[in-house]
Amino acid sequence: MYPLEADIKIDVANMTFEHLIVLCSFVLFLVAIIFINGFSIRIGEKEIHIGGILRLLAKKDEDTLLKEALHKFSEEVDHEVNGSLYDLVDSLNLEIEGIALKQHCYFTFEKFISILKSELEKRVRRNNLKEKLAKTNRDKYVNTILKDIEGKYELLQAKVNHLNCGESYTQFSVIKTEVRNVLCEFFDGAKAIVIGGCGKKLKKYNESKPKFKTASARKFSCDDPIERNEGYIRDLEWDG
Repeated sequence: MYPLEADIKIDVANMTFEHLIVLCSFVLFLVAIIFINGFSIRIGEKEIHIGGILRLLAKKDEDTLLKEALHKFSEEVDHEVNGSLYDLVDSLNLEIEGIALKQHCYFTFEKFISILKSELEKRVRRNNLKEKLAKTNRDKYVNTILKDIEGKYELLQAKVNHLNCGESYTQFSVIKTEVRNVLCEFFDGAKAIVIGGCGKKLKKYNESKPKFKTASARKFSCDDPIERNEGYIRDLEWDG
């Protein structure tokens, strides 16, 4: 026996106008359904999606919410890192005061502390420490700050020497080593804080990466930031 053959033909030329309208409406309706809802075809391990604008929009909406949440998280980490850097400067107060108390009267004592703290806080406030501390030799970084402090110290020393109050500044060379030690502590502490912030972001990005539905959003919100922060950590841990 021959297999059952079904030969379905549509004679469009002989169809009435009403039938053509019905056929076109059906085709348009089918195309619209596919465009809006879509369907998937699995070929082996690959799955091909056809149409489905609603599904695509839903994915983009989910990715937008995730993207916004990650951006907010990143800003919160930056704020936390900045606060920790100021706390680091404050934590060095006792050592700064210890240097000053040995060498200064009250007036010059307060001025000395102000000079040193303002230089450190300026670095926190104005500098992008991720960039400034990356691939930077500690001695070179510390010497730059030390030079600025010494210049301001000597300027105030000259001003005080012209006053009649009896206050005086000791020579900077007397306290230079102790000041350098404080600056080294700032350098090491700041590096640790910034690396910690980058590590916190990396953890969050890696956790969030599988949740993204679209490749473009995943790259923008996770892949690129992961690459940047890994680079920051690598450069910050550089020891010359």
